[in-house]
Amino acid sequence: MEAYFKLNSPKFDSIEVSHIVLDAEGKAKEMMSVLRDDPESFEEMAREHSIADTRERGGVIGKVLRGALKTDIEAKVFNAEPGDLLGPFPSHDRAFFEIFMVNEKHPAVLDEDTAAEVRRLLREDWLMARSQEHIIEAR
Repeated sequence: MEAYFKLNSPKFDSIEVSHIVLDAEGKAKEMMSVLRDDPESFEEMAREHSIADTRERGGVIGKVLRGALKTDIEAKVFNAEPGDLLGPFPSHDRAFFEIFMVNEKHPAVLDEDTAAEVRRLLREDWLMARSQEHIIEAR
């Protein structure tokens, strides 16, 4: 398990992130301008303007592992520093626009939660390998 973790540790990095989701690009650009001038207002702006279900928590999504966000967004978020504002990022159909704030970064550590995920991944890999060894024929 430790060898797998060491080899794949970046996969287990996490961040704590907040977001604001808006229904128009103009609103999102205007919000970014406001937030650049006053990043401390992020939580208040999320409560007042976000259309996401996280609005009551001030936009806080919480801890996010690699692989949980869209690839293009994930690369930018995981390379950002705490306090960085990112976006606005459009949804695939441009129906909404998302602004992120990175709250904290957590490099991977082999704690209980990570160990459980490593065991799950190792078990999944083992089962996949076993399934490739056998062919089941229907009669």
